[in-house]
Amino acid sequence: MLHEMKLRSEEFSSVKYNNKIMEVRLNDEKRRKINVGDKIIFYRLPELTESVLVKVKRIYKFLTFKELYDRFPSSYFGYGNLDIYQILNKIYSIYSPRQEKEKGVVAIMFQVEKYK
Repeated sequence: MLHEMKLRSEEFSSVKYNNKIMEVRLNDEKRRKINVGDKIIFYRLPELTESVLVKVKRIYKFLTFKELYDRFPSSYFGYGNLDIYQILNKIYSIYSPRQEKEKGVVAIMFQVEKYK
């Protein structure tokens, strides 16, 4: 199955240049449809004119972003030397703790297949 997602420019570049191998999202209805072996097209915000095709390698589910980020190196997310609190501040600028509590979170490990 093919899925579509949008990424901020910084995160998109990290995927494009293989500096990011995991995408983190709320475990909402759309993300629950993703399975290992599926493909995702990431589009660069705001123009949506660039895309990267990736193949889903693994899916990890957690109750909180903190649990997720404690489990893997920050480099998996394209964050280089950021510490856990800086990473959490970034994700909470996108999602609220209430959304996190209601839906849970998911980490999607992927491999880049094609850049367009």
